[in-house]
Amino acid sequence: MKNLTFILLSVSCLLFAGCSQNDILESDYVIRYGTSFGECMGDCYRETSITKYQATLRVQEYQQGKQTELEVRAEKGLTVQDFEQINSLVDTDIIQALPEAIGCPDCADGGAEWIEIQSPGLHKKVTFEYLNEPNSVKDLVTKLRELQNNLYIQD
Repeated sequence: MKNLTFILLSVSCLLFAGCSQNDILESDYVIRYGTSFGECMGDCYRETSITKYQATLRVQEYQQGKQTELEVRAEKGLTVQDFEQINSLVDTDIIQALPEAIGCPDCADGGAEWIEIQSPGLHKKVTFEYLNEPNSVKDLVTKLRELQNNLYIQD
């Protein structure tokens, strides 16, 4: 039994060690960025999903104590250059090292922001206080925030 456990651990380590950031990023994956506010009326939840070919903004409204379904508000085709510009700011090692929550997101209705990386070999979401992103992902968050704002204005 100990030999089987050792072999499985060894194979797992080799598989993970053999995966580079480029292997993860070359496969189909999604970068998500969002904002939310718990005590709010109107468009209180926004989520932008970025794939190799498209950026999609989904919004959820809160009206009179009820929330609407998450709906697609805007879509934008991405060029290879657009995608690579965003993609170049993703450092999976840094994102994986961050805790799932930083500070006190949406405490006292201060709002929350989050980034999420999802691929076949990785799923990590990091939530932080609105407009108080960690320095290690500042450039990525700034770019994603700008993209989301442009999509929202386009709506």
